[in-house]
Amino acid sequence: MSQISPDKPVKLIVVAGKNSPELSVLSKLPQSIEVVGIGKPEDFAHLTPDECSSISVLLNCGVGENAGKKHDVQALWGKLPNLKWMHSASAGLEHLLFQEMVDSDIVLTNAKIYCPSGSNQGVYSNSLAEFSLLACKWFAMDVPRLLKAKRDRQWAPFEVEELRGKIMGVIGFGDIGKACGRLGKAYQMKVLGLRRKTEISSSEAAIVDKMYRPDQICELMSMCDYVVVSTPYTPDTHHLVSAEAIAAMKPNAVLVNVGRGKCINEAALIEALSSKKIRGAALDVFETEPLPTDSPLWELENALITPHCADRTKEFQVESIEFFVSNAERFVNGEELMNVCDKRSGY
Repeated sequence: MSQISPDKPVKLIVVAGKNSPELSVLSKLPQSIEVVGIGKPEDFAHLTPDECSSISVLLNCGVGENAGKKHDVQALWGKLPNLKWMHSASAGLEHLLFQEMVDSDIVLTNAKIYCPSGSNQGVYSNSLAEFSLLACKWFAMDVPRLLKAKRDRQWAPFEVEELRGKIMGVIGFGDIGKACGRLGKAYQMKVLGLRRKTEISSSEAAIVDKMYRPDQICELMSMCDYVVVSTPYTPDTHHLVSAEAIAAMKPNAVLVNVGRGKCINEAALIEALSSKKIRGAALDVFETEPLPTDSPLWELENALITPHCADRTKEFQVESIEFFVSNAERFVNGEELMNVCDKRSGY
């Protein structure tokens, strides 16, 4: 949380492609906020030093080619001497942070938690949790076998598995991890979590059975039938799911990653999948994106691959800007902002 006393009127600059459809939500901003401009650095070249000095809020948003990039923000950073607050409409920060931003007193918020619907869940949490459970059921039902039988026009019944009674481990028990835990419990699974804080609150007790520390990751992974990775990427989470942790998995276990690709040792995972040391993996994120065409993952039948789009719903872009609008109302009223990030920790 952070409380800022804004200048009035508040002047806002938006770093994003001008054709981003979610920008229409900015019409709901408080009247005391003036949008000075929308675009990339070249679109703001006409602003005078005085006009730049009047800007106190920066919104970075957009998806794909419309996304505001780190180099766009860097190009503007030194030209906005009175910037007080920057909001990122995405959840991850690893592709946005740079040293000048980290060292500054400017408050940074993101879209990680608190959906504007009041559900107390993140903009991305529901969709990623749904993907995670789909991935678990994909392997429990052996969907690749079903698809092959359909292609071959072969009627070949076989035994399938329930998720009921299976153990799901959630590495990174933040907002996304909690959403996965809720759905896991709906399927009557046992849920184990992993994070730095091992205490379980009363509200969490219904969705997680036990919490592990990061240094206990091998122990957790050795117990699980399904492991969901939902961590942000920081120096501490780089290859958190190490070769050793992957080696500790059960032969029939499945690894699901909806966090960040670099949190998993991808080479070790490919080796485990290729040699059938684990049952399978469902991956929405990768160490290198787009996934290189020569990656062995493309050829592995026991790898379910989605192109970092498991959370790219029609709703998320709009909801993310709606959250910014609600935070902007707090800003102009001098109230504490939601989703204040720890820039040094990277989340």
